Amino acid sequence: MNNPENQDGCLIWEFDFALSTYYEIELEAVEHLIPKRMSIVEVAPGIALLALTALNFPAGALGNLPEFQELIYGLVVTPDLSRGVPKFAMLILSLSSTNLEHLEHCVSYYKLPVFGQFSCVNIQKEPHEVEYEDEHGLITTMKNVHPNPVYEPGERYFQAFVEEAGDLYVADVLMKGSLFEHQNTGDAGTLYNHPFFRGIDMEEAEPVAYMQMFSEPGSLGKQYYPRPVKFG
Repeated sequence: MNNPENQDGCLIWEFDFALSTYYEIELEAVEHLIPKRMSIVEVAPGIALLALTALNFPAGALGNLPEFQELIYGLVVTPDLSRGVPKFAMLILSLSSTNLEHLEHCVSYYKLPVFGQFSCVNIQKEPHEVEYEDEHGLITTMKNVHPNPVYEPGERYFQAFVEEAGDLYVADVLMKGSLFEHQNTGDAGTLYNHPFFRGIDMEEAEPVAYMQMFSEPGSLGKQYYPRPVKFG
């Protein structure tokens, strides 16, 4: 793995809440969002994975930001194994948060596809439930479906791809903290028809929870996120 901690321009973001849900979704509903140079991962024939991650960052990020919340949406794609073997590689398609300065930084530093600023966010750190909303309406409600999580100190390596002006960029992202993951089935919440999801008809696509990862309530984790570099 290209250790992000040793890469130029790596910023460390402390978080006190993280909840990721990976949803099975029909490939035909999302394949138009993937650049031709990339390949989408199929967990079963014709089934892709949609990733949605909710984060809460306490005050102090970038030195002076107040506490804020973030939501990231992407699709799981084939990784670049020359960089290492990630938990997942993702093409990031939308990002929103409650802080305008953070959003401006995401565009200028990380080339991330910012959608906009939230008007209402509700995060219940225990038992891991979130609700995100903006001027267009509800985006998602998401919750943990495992009754007895067992947390362990650990780290997860991801590859984060973004597209800007026809070029692809990639960053090696490392998450460290007291973490738990599972593949229990259950009602993990709702993804609503909303422009945040780039035109996917969620009512028709009917995404189903495949896997969840989240951090321990009351614990601090760290996200190591370097500036992305041009890919290919």
